[in-house]
Amino acid sequence: MADIKTEDSKASFNVNIFIKKEDGVYVAHCMELDIVAVADTADQAQRELISLVCAQIDYAFSNDNLNNLFHSAPANVWEEFFQCKKKTERDYPLESGFLKKEGEGKKNILPPWLTARVCEASIDTCHA
Repeated sequence: MADIKTEDSKASFNVNIFIKKEDGVYVAHCMELDIVAVADTADQAQRELISLVCAQIDYAFSNDNLNNLFHSAPANVWEEFFQCKKKTERDYPLESGFLKKEGEGKKNILPPWLTARVCEASIDTCHA
């Protein structure tokens, strides 16, 4: 589940991403935020989704709106994700484009990293 972790002085916002090919395109789905990106390749779909997720997290932290950040993916998508046998994990830097100038009352500090655990559905890696 999405959370903010601090290990060895490294704070990160953690999410799970499920990628599958559907109707000739790749669909990348952020499980905790219920954000979807579609592209011609799995890599492109993942890159576009990471960009959307980073923007959503940045906006929520910058506007003190964390209560509206989390919207879970539907149960059937979670079921598919949990069937995955092989997941890869990667860190992405989080930089704010929304944070107000210093001293303007910002309450939430954006974690410096987004850690995404990704499973790409395929016959040999994700199905039981």
